[in-house]
Amino acid sequence: MTEADILRDILDTQLDMLCRFTADGTILFANTAYARMMESPRAALTGRNVWKFIPTSEHATIQREMALLTPENPSRTIENRLEAADGSVRWTLWRNHALEFDAQGRWQVMQSTGIDITERKILEDRLRLLIEELNHRVKNSLMVVQAMAWQSFRGIEQPAAAAVENFTARLHALAAAHTILSRGQWAGALLADVVRQGLTICAGSVQGDGGAQRLSLGGPDVTVGAAATVSLVMVLHELATNAIKYGALSNAEGTVTIAWEVGDDGAVALEWREQGGPPVAPPARSGFGSRLIRDAITRQLSGEAQIDHAPDGVVVRLVLPAQHFEAPAIAPIWSDATKDPA
Repeated sequence: MTEADILRDILDTQLDMLCRFTADGTILFANTAYARMMESPRAALTGRNVWKFIPTSEHATIQREMALLTPENPSRTIENRLEAADGSVRWTLWRNHALEFDAQGRWQVMQSTGIDITERKILEDRLRLLIEELNHRVKNSLMVVQAMAWQSFRGIEQPAAAAVENFTARLHALAAAHTILSRGQWAGALLADVVRQGLTICAGSVQGDGGAQRLSLGGPDVTVGAAATVSLVMVLHELATNAIKYGALSNAEGTVTIAWEVGDDGAVALEWREQGGPPVAPPARSGFGSRLIRDAITRQLSGEAQIDHAPDGVVVRLVLPAQHFEAPAIAPIWSDATKDPA
């Protein structure tokens, strides 16, 4: 058996589909796995057009992706649908590699290696529906709790009514945390998005006199796990509420800066810093917000929490262990002078 025969046997016995074609779509070679998907003899595929097997609705997207290939970056992974011989549409994942380019740098010959991911797509769709249903049920449960609170405390005096409003706002923050997690199928969320969600209550306090931005946030692009996401949203909601009532966002000039960084050990340190608000004095006793911060960060997440009631503005420093985060990007990604967190 010649080396060419051995190579052909290897190509024809592998489970991955393989197809080589020219820029106009003419198939130069297809292995047995590809032919099996098309229910066609392998030799009969040579000379046919590869685009005939791809739904028309997919053409523009695939061609746009392939146009990005260059001699310096000749490979690209594309997920698209494929029309099988029985008329069914299958989801496939392809590794496309351009083998030849013309003088203008446009690819001329492409080799694509693909796998059928239809079953995975079906499972992903089912999981998405389950998560949407879970999110819907959680929100309904929170609405029931909110209604019970209003019914239970209806007719009470004003100070207690304010407490119920605070309780309701915390429920909304908890619901917001569930919303951001459901978008990512409960796999976590970007820390910047978590911070913005925790600052939703500040929507009316973003701009000061002259349109100046009063909130800024930034740090490395890092993903927070589900458990830490809920705790951080609740903690940031408490800090934002306090800033609006008593701190830097209670006047028209104060500002709040939220910044975070990743340590060598993978732990994330986040700092909340208020400036320009009314003079700060240490509280006579620890309030609900302070207790929530310390409980959520230290007990639930095994982190560290430090609250400094500095005269020129509250400073809160939180440190969360690496176990609650995925690896960050190499370069920090800083926000512009902050967008409306709503």
